[in-house]
Amino acid sequence: MINKKRLLSLALPLTVILFILFTKWWIVDVIDGSDCVTYGFPLIYKAPAFHTSLAQQFFIVEFLIDFLTYFLIVFTLLFLIDKFGLKIKLNKKLLIIIYTIAAILFGIEVLLATVFETSFSVKRNFDIEIKQTGFKFYFSEEERKIYHKLHQ
Repeated sequence: MINKKRLLSLALPLTVILFILFTKWWIVDVIDGSDCVTYGFPLIYKAPAFHTSLAQQFFIVEFLIDFLTYFLIVFTLLFLIDKFGLKIKLNKKLLIIIYTIAAILFGIEVLLATVFETSFSVKRNFDIEIKQTGFKFYFSEEERKIYHKLHQ
């Protein structure tokens, strides 16, 4: 029998890690605004703030939908692997390492989100026209390439 509590204890930190490290970027033209690069999958939950440079704006509803999507994908994959493939056995040391990585990444994201004049909205309150999309790994050079494409 599959222990869902055991899978949940692994799915949550893996979701945090994947949510922070892998995301989708969107080059969009803001209606009555300028071009910008936004982030989120399947919905845009983060965009540059329009009121000041280096600040970001977060959209809570879209963020929650995105996080829930990641969680459901991770939990489903773990469930299917445990049921039909390898039995997932949680080593306490490995689980502590995974939780530590998730906590560090989460801490970095919270720090970056609070250092500048970040704004939070319930929902995105501007219309966009999508120009281009792609996926990004947190530590990749892709972000520089995206900004270069945007400013050509």
